[in-house]
Amino acid sequence: MNLNDITRQAQDFLKSDKGEEISDKILDGGASLANKVTGDKHAEKIQKARDTADKHVGRDDDGTARDTNPGAK
Repeated sequence: MNLNDITRQAQDFLKSDKGEEISDKILDGGASLANKVTGDKHAEKIQKARDTADKHVGRDDDGTARDTNPGAK
């Protein structure tokens, strides 16, 4: 198994229900930690960054898989 295979498997996992659930938990946890460290002074910016990261990982809200590497085709 090479790096491309591992990358493809990770991308496929993130497109699954379980992968989406886990990625959301990680992003929420990171945002929560950042808010705690900054005393919620930058909560809006942190939420925007969290939402932007979520747009690039896993699936869209309608359940369709995102193309996480559009330039690779």
